[in-house]
Amino acid sequence: MKCESTDIEIETLVNRIKNEDMDLQPDFQRGEIWTKQKKQKLIDSILRGWKIPPIHVIHNHDTAVDEVLDGQQRLVTIRDFFNNEISIDGNIQPEDARMKGLDGLYYKDLHKEMQRRLRQYSIVVIRLTEYNPEEPAELFYRLNQPMSLTSAEQRNAYIGVTRDQIRELTNKFMDLGAGKESIGFSNSRMAYDEVISKFCYTIETGTLKKKITSNDISNQYRQAIPFSDRCILVADKTLEKFMECVRGWEDYRLVFNKATLFSWFVYICKNLTLDNHKMKRIITGFEFSRAYVKGKYKKVDEQYINQFARLQKNVPFFELMLNTFNQRSSMGSTDALSIIYRDIIIAIFREMLLEDETSLLIFAQNLFREKESLNDTLEEIVEKYNWGDVL
Repeated sequence: MKCESTDIEIETLVNRIKNEDMDLQPDFQRGEIWTKQKKQKLIDSILRGWKIPPIHVIHNHDTAVDEVLDGQQRLVTIRDFFNNEISIDGNIQPEDARMKGLDGLYYKDLHKEMQRRLRQYSIVVIRLTEYNPEEPAELFYRLNQPMSLTSAEQRNAYIGVTRDQIRELTNKFMDLGAGKESIGFSNSRMAYDEVISKFCYTIETGTLKKKITSNDISNQYRQAIPFSDRCILVADKTLEKFMECVRGWEDYRLVFNKATLFSWFVYICKNLTLDNHKMKRIITGFEFSRAYVKGKYKKVDEQYINQFARLQKNVPFFELMLNTFNQRSSMGSTDALSIIYRDIIIAIFREMLLEDETSLLIFAQNLFREKESLNDTLEEIVEKYNWGDVL
């Protein structure tokens, strides 16, 4: 199969579609499924003069028609814009004063000079010729394999100081030993970048009660707003302390996910002065307990099972607390209430494990006896201690 690449002006493409020299809907293509917002983003890209991905077409020698293999939605959008069926959205990020001035306009409303520039905008068209019957279909499959980008992967395209700060922290985290063997998952799909960026955003906002959204973090990346020096310093110390506590642990395998890793970052951030020996006991003891309650770690040193039994005996809601943590960990690290509840549960576990009984554990025990509900108990702890108001 030969692939011939040519730059073709939009005006030519639109006329070829109009004259049916280009078939937008051959049998293997999908219907017109793009949303209005996605179409407007494509038009916005063209108006800004950005290059868009190439169009792949199969040249049919029998009919002399080019059948669109890949790029149908882009061509449909361009055709509809030139037919005055799509208006311009001048508020698409990143902000641009020129684009704002075009908000709501259709092609027919544009100045003649701008219309001319649009018509002259060129798109790369790759024409497939001399192909075996199975080759275009294989290329179509490879071009359209389902692969949606994670939020972190999307943000990685925003070149700037914010991305560089998170990338540096992520690289340090891995240099310290973070990996699938040490913490249970790798940085595949930029998973560490995602957790660390959310953690830094939380440090900067100074509260656990603000819901963390991908859009908030993406806006910071997009506008290249750096995290403060204090934020980066605290994050750096937190990552270092965490890895010092889990690196080289061999008694049983520690398996975190993004939500639980985020919770440990939060907890360590709030307890950076706690010595590493105690912190290691808390992390490994808690991770053992919440895995053991799910039926794991049956073949471990007896001391860990005895420790679990002691805690279970001393606190009536111990297993319920661990199950609640596990449940709240599956809801993702961006749910504010789940983050707060997990943080409270780790704090209670610390007092149980270290036998460092304070007002929190006493209050939780008394309240649970009264309420007979862990969720009600956690809710009242949040209210009494203003938990999460300040990180």
